[in-house]
Amino acid sequence: MTTASLSDFQDRLFEIWLPSFCEAPHRNHSTDGFIRESIGKLTEHDAYWFLRAIDLGLASESGGFFVAPLSKAKEQIFWTGAKNINPRPLTLWVEPIITIGALAKLYELYEWPIEKLGTQSKTWAFDLVGYGDDANDEVLACEVKKSTKEIDVLIELMKVFAADSSIEEPLKGKERNAYKKVAGIRRSWPSVFWALGPNDYSKVYDIARTGEYEFHFIEQEVTQLSVNLLNKQRQADA
Repeated sequence: MTTASLSDFQDRLFEIWLPSFCEAPHRNHSTDGFIRESIGKLTEHDAYWFLRAIDLGLASESGGFFVAPLSKAKEQIFWTGAKNINPRPLTLWVEPIITIGALAKLYELYEWPIEKLGTQSKTWAFDLVGYGDDANDEVLACEVKKSTKEIDVLIELMKVFAADSSIEEPLKGKERNAYKKVAGIRRSWPSVFWALGPNDYSKVYDIARTGEYEFHFIEQEVTQLSVNLLNKQRQADA
């Protein structure tokens, strides 16, 4: 991994992605509104894998949107601020950058075919999905958060909701977000859940059903993300 990744990312951001985002007809923002300090939230590691995804053709950009091969979702890497400020403030949005970078990790490190990867699950419950036989077969579900603390809180809440299907959906906050992830798992029953944060902070779990709707998480090594291991696991479970 090159230590020049962050510099390369910034060069492309200012030369390509920021102008493309701002000049899109449906936006018409000024590039002067971009807050450069927001780049400081991005790590060298995440910049590297994002660039790998772009260079490998795992995500293509047009009009400020990034799209993965098996996905209709349009990801953007800029967050727009208040409309009443001129120029409108723009900051770097780290979560989609990590998500897009994860495509390259799955492809290069864990041998997933390009055509089996997409961002945003069918019901938008998960940020990234690895598919099996078709677009309804969600084998690997990944949720991305911008901080390690958010990952840890998410997992602990999901464990509570996963174990008891009688719990009603919370009305707001982190609890509601975690509940929706559990509901997403109950809908598609992926084999593996991957929680991914900044700078390669991640937790990988097998999904073990204990009832019609209940399940629990079995923590695994990151190698469990391998498409070959997942295929073997699914064959054994069949």
